[in-house]
Amino acid sequence: METSFLDYYKLILAKVSFDHKLFNKEYKKALKSLKDHEVEKFHQWLESTGYIKNLQIKTSLS
Repeated sequence: METSFLDYYKLILAKVSFDHKLFNKEYKKALKSLKDHEVEKFHQWLESTGYIKNLQIKTSLS
């Protein structure tokens, strides 16, 4: 079974959630790799898991 980029980045962010700097780095990489409709699902997942608090981005999430 193939893993989508969305699932891949969910897994990566879950594993690095202990380190805010690394989390932000991987988050930015995810945004570059994901398609627009995947980014929306990605942000929903971040909010539902509580990982959104790990983001230290100065710009909007949109």
